[in-house]
Amino acid sequence: MDIETTHNLILGDCTQSEMNLHELPAIDLLITSPPYFNAPFDYKELFLNYESFLDLIDQFTRIFHYKMKPGAIVAINIDDMLIKGIKYPIISDTIKIFRKVGYKLKGRIIWRKPEGYIRISRRSGVLLQNPYPMYFYPDNLLENILIFQKLPSKKSEKYKKLILEDIWEIVNVLPLKGRLETNIAAFPDELPKRLIQTFSTKGSLICDPFLGSGTTMKVARELRRNSIGIEKIKELEYIIRRKAGFSRVNLWNYFDNDELITDVISFDENYTESQINKQGKNHSLLNLAIDPDFDETTDYKFHLIILDCRKTNKTYLNERLSENLKLLHPGRILIVYYDSLDKHNKNFALDQLFDFIMSHGIRLRDKITVQHEAEHQWEIKTNFQNNVIFNHNYYEVFIFQRGKFDYKSKTREEKQACLIDKQQFQKEKWFLSLWDFRTNKRDECDQIVTDRMTELFLYSNETLGSNLTEISCSKRHFIFQNLEIM
Repeated sequence: MDIETTHNLILGDCTQSEMNLHELPAIDLLITSPPYFNAPFDYKELFLNYESFLDLIDQFTRIFHYKMKPGAIVAINIDDMLIKGIKYPIISDTIKIFRKVGYKLKGRIIWRKPEGYIRISRRSGVLLQNPYPMYFYPDNLLENILIFQKLPSKKSEKYKKLILEDIWEIVNVLPLKGRLETNIAAFPDELPKRLIQTFSTKGSLICDPFLGSGTTMKVARELRRNSIGIEKIKELEYIIRRKAGFSRVNLWNYFDNDELITDVISFDENYTESQINKQGKNHSLLNLAIDPDFDETTDYKFHLIILDCRKTNKTYLNERLSENLKLLHPGRILIVYYDSLDKHNKNFALDQLFDFIMSHGIRLRDKITVQHEAEHQWEIKTNFQNNVIFNHNYYEVFIFQRGKFDYKSKTREEKQACLIDKQQFQKEKWFLSLWDFRTNKRDECDQIVTDRMTELFLYSNETLGSNLTEISCSKRHFIFQNLEIM
């Protein structure tokens, strides 16, 4: 027999410290997707600046931390954002905020969308029009789901194993005419469904502090979980009630008898003037990575640096590496291979790596996710006697850039000598942000990826510095220098 569930809709701002959550029960699972930072389609110029966006993340994280049960899970759908030519390191900064509050990053799930639907931009066309090194910009079809756990987690010896993959292929909500979520960046039902089924049981309390159109509440109800949804935009109440299925005849006066949206609490849904003008806590080092001052007396050595940072610790970031980064030519590229779920990186968070690199005047430009054959696993012990095990089969290639590249600095002859095969580029899908080598082992992928990076970012007779030992590119002659920075 299905249990009776209760669902609470709170109309208010989840970042307001005045919001009284003391009367609400402790939360088992928090699932949310904060407003994308000034996304061109849905949230253009929503935030005054990047620091105000990070303040939003910081405030809701701190407010809800004390309401989470020990061992409870937070799943936050978020991703880096490209705005007016600047790639904002949102994932890294979000990890930093959650770690400071007291959460532990337990894993990352990659949400892969269909190849035919890339909403933000088709930036790969830049290379198709200019098939030369330094013109590569991938089309993004991925988002991240960061999995945090509040410590301390519950200890029990009686765990049931649940084995999953950590790349989820899910069709996103398409912008069709007449859909209920017009002008709302709603995630598909399948996303909270998988998370709720994985990290909770019937009767658990699910919370979404950025409820939007009500998808999390709708799915929680269908799966017989209790829910709390908080939404700042009061006008969305109609859509939430309709989407969650709490009305049949008269939307405003008739609800299901066994499941009422109870305790509809109204708070002031508007930011105060002081909050709008707040400059923030400087969570990010982004400002240090924009338009660095170059020393004309420096003998810049490297035109491309490729670093494998997957098997490292804090001592890896030593003075020798710092000196090598200073020798990267203005406008040129730093490639970093990183896997936050590698056992060697358990004490070395992504935000620490980003802070170190960006403090050298090097900003994030793009990233590629490399999918390979699963070689190890990561796991989470939940409060519900589930030992959730994920087959881990990807690593990330972060593309950083030091300042702006002068495209006029290369002659037509130099460009023609390094022509990129457009047919191969399209056939092998270099233009996507996910490079799919799932039948290859990770070491085999490294060689393919390195070859592609040298072809995409290096001109003939230029210098490559790397700590990888096996470097080759049959299509490009370059000078290689090994960086012994371990």
